[in-house]
Amino acid sequence: MAAIEDAAGVGGLIGQSPAIARVRALIHQIGNSPVPVLIVGETGTGKELCAAAIAGLSDRKPYIPVNCATFSETLVDSELFGHDRGAFTGAIKDHPGIVGQVDGGILFLDELAETPLPVQAKLLRTLESGEYRRVGGTKIRRSRFRLLAATNGNPEELVAAGKLRADLVYRLGAIRIVLPPLRDRLEDIPLLVDAFLRRYRERAGTGPLGASADAYRILADHSWPGNIRELRNVIEAAAALAGRCNQLGARHVSQVLLLSGKGNGAVDRVPTLAEALNRAEARVIREALRRADDNRTLAAQMLGISEATLYRKLAKHHRSNWLGDASFHSGIAPNGGLRRNGRHCPNRGTANSA
Repeated sequence: MAAIEDAAGVGGLIGQSPAIARVRALIHQIGNSPVPVLIVGETGTGKELCAAAIAGLSDRKPYIPVNCATFSETLVDSELFGHDRGAFTGAIKDHPGIVGQVDGGILFLDELAETPLPVQAKLLRTLESGEYRRVGGTKIRRSRFRLLAATNGNPEELVAAGKLRADLVYRLGAIRIVLPPLRDRLEDIPLLVDAFLRRYRERAGTGPLGASADAYRILADHSWPGNIRELRNVIEAAAALAGRCNQLGARHVSQVLLLSGKGNGAVDRVPTLAEALNRAEARVIREALRRADDNRTLAAQMLGISEATLYRKLAKHHRSNWLGDASFHSGIAPNGGLRRNGRHCPNRGTANSA
């Protein structure tokens, strides 16, 4: 229990990996600041939890979290900025809007790219001036708040796709928190599992106290496209299958993954030595690229190999998906070729040797 609490020092962001420790440290640094924050992470990595952790360290109140994907495109302006009576059919009374309600507090907009571009422009103006108008209104109103926003896609790519305004990204992105996917922090799985099992027991009144080594092996072997949210759902379902068993077994985890179509149900498969070595090598390369800020020459020097060898290893691990999505930002083009100095160099078959 103490290990779980020690590893969740900020808003329940559980883990002891360097990746999540850096996130917690940054949250501590900017928690009580008034500046906007852009939170970037794949689905299920804990963006809402991160925003709540930031708000928990701030003196600003109220804190209002909003998922922009829940608003229809025709009503999002009214929901955020309010409307005057008679502004449109069905507007039978004044509506203050979320921006009016959050004055002095913190507004978290999840799935920011789901908001129409005109609404993003209005939001940017409000951030800059503190002024806005309700839909159908002429009166200038004022609201000062701290904005936290999140997206599950690369902000620059969303700008290029016409889903986000570049000026809004510039305004929000001075402080950017990038949440790591679970595949990049597999060492945190035991602490996460313990936390999820504890919460399950609190709700159900019974359940496994821990998980077996075989269960952890299966969990570590899964790709986790749904990240922490997917892990939580799998653990809760497996705990329900385990009933009054003291330990969550491999068969429980395997059955859940099989029923959900995310696994093959095999509980006795041990990764081959080649698979284990490839995964270890890929994680070291990924960490070197991160520390070198994607400078492949510097990363090769850190690893003690030539740059050409690094290119070959990047291509090899990309084909095997050991590097995951990170490979697209570390020298590998989408078709498996190499990028050199920002240019796409087609794969001419020289990447087969390691």
